[in-house]
Amino acid sequence: MPRPLVDVQNLSKAYGKQSVLEDVSFQVSEGSKIALIGRNGAGKSTLLKVLTGAIEPDQGSVTFFDWTRVGVVRQNEVLPSGVTTLSYLEKESGKPSWEVKKMGKRFGLQESHMELAPSELSGGYQMRVKLTALFLQEPNLLFLDEPVNYLDLQTLLLLEEVLQEYRGSFVLVAHDRTFLEHTCTSVMEIERGQLTSYAGGVSEYLAWKQEQVEFAKRTNKKLAREMKHHQAFVDRFRYKASLASRAQNKIKHIAKLRGKITKIEDALATTRITIRAPHVHPGSALRVQDLVIGYGETRVAEGISFEVMRGDKVVIAGENGRGKSTLLKTLVGKIEPVDGRIKWWKHADIGYYDQLTSSSLRDRDTVLDHLTAHAPAGTSGEQILMMAGNFLFRGDDLDKRVSVLSGGERARLALAGVLLKEHTVLVLDEPTNHMDVETSEALAVALRKYTGTVLFVSHARTFVSALADRILEVRNGTVREYMHPYDVYVEDTAALMEAESLVDEEPPAPTSDRAERQERYARRRELQRSLKRIEKQMEPLESEKSAILKFFFDNPTDYAPPKAQRLAEVKEAIAKLEREWLRASERLEELDG
Repeated sequence: MPRPLVDVQNLSKAYGKQSVLEDVSFQVSEGSKIALIGRNGAGKSTLLKVLTGAIEPDQGSVTFFDWTRVGVVRQNEVLPSGVTTLSYLEKESGKPSWEVKKMGKRFGLQESHMELAPSELSGGYQMRVKLTALFLQEPNLLFLDEPVNYLDLQTLLLLEEVLQEYRGSFVLVAHDRTFLEHTCTSVMEIERGQLTSYAGGVSEYLAWKQEQVEFAKRTNKKLAREMKHHQAFVDRFRYKASLASRAQNKIKHIAKLRGKITKIEDALATTRITIRAPHVHPGSALRVQDLVIGYGETRVAEGISFEVMRGDKVVIAGENGRGKSTLLKTLVGKIEPVDGRIKWWKHADIGYYDQLTSSSLRDRDTVLDHLTAHAPAGTSGEQILMMAGNFLFRGDDLDKRVSVLSGGERARLALAGVLLKEHTVLVLDEPTNHMDVETSEALAVALRKYTGTVLFVSHARTFVSALADRILEVRNGTVREYMHPYDVYVEDTAALMEAESLVDEEPPAPTSDRAERQERYARRRELQRSLKRIEKQMEPLESEKSAILKFFFDNPTDYAPPKAQRLAEVKEAIAKLEREWLRASERLEELDG
């Protein structure tokens, strides 16, 4: 029998007139892996702050047991600069260096990282240091509030693997459904101050929740029909002496049926985001030639050349600290290029969003003030209210000051202000950070329907998979196009990380040799996948070709122009795939040679 780790009873918390948690009770036991979900502002972060002692509840109790060891990721913690990463982790954990290195290895921290000061590492590796410090303390209960925000894909995959193998318990808030599905085995949802628990994954829970609503509706409809039938008898025979007794029984039965009717709350507002865009003719939106990006004398990446067509949805992928955000800022003119050429389509009207966009909101403005100020001339009040509603700002929310908004609400408001304008190009840096699952997925749907061009950075796999049709990867000091779907890119990234860990077990090699080996490995994996993809595409074509040839062999006198035309099309398609296969095979031989 699993032991309880924390017991929560009758917890309530309100901010002014807004009740966030109402009489919430639950228990987290050993082995629990819980996804805490709910809309932005529903109370997820408030609950975690109460559990970690950051804020006091208005009423109720939180009881930890003697055997409970709590761990929390401190996202805003500033790492030191005066010591090595190894020394810092030894001091934080009280563990010997061999144990620190072993745990660091799980998060991809190699000898080279351990020798640097934590503050000198990239943002992604600093988060790896924090996670290493957390797990070295051997907690058996973790509270994780949006730990994937700002994580690159590599670190996210590492954290996912560690949480899958983790024998302790955790309560996790994250906006990426894929991450939640891969790590959590149960769900707690906060909605209208109430908490619902479910033993199963997030998608399974949401399906169950909808089924419960539909079942309640069907049951209520059936009860209403039965009540109507009995009421008709009562209305007809209530005052007839011989049937008065039966009528009274019917009245009592109607009262019992009315008590069985389930109260169905009005559905919470669903995010349906609409993004306006003028008609965009086909053609090139952006050409980049021999671009060098960086700051002053520091070159972050060079030799960058690519073209983006109008209407393309392009994700900029790669490790944190390698130049993704720098590339976006350079493309939109926030940073001057070190060298090279950037040529936008002459009608490109660029809407740009990053985390600084939300931090630059004026605290004294209301939600409506901000959107009205950012709306272009001629925008009707109805259009402004519609955009506000798209991002779940309705009724009294419109009068809220920016200063009282949560992080997620500020992000939604800033993004709504950008999307109010009729841009032909949107450049978005981590647009889903701090968004709930539903709003994040609704944004992906809206951007997919948007007829303009989208260049974006994101590591939320559900969001990227739903939106991106091209991948540009920043790696080894340059940018290259990855030619396969995003789910394949995720698989290749995981395989590359595994290969790099094996390389790091060998004697140290010069940085240039290491980068060259990593690039060769990635290219080999990509070419091998290309060969398999081409072979898979050829199989049905070869079968169709054989079937058509057999028809002509069996029916030599039949006149069948459609079959002859289709045979020519199939032969041409096979020839094209054979040429692709040959090119990929030759490149693979060159790499292996």
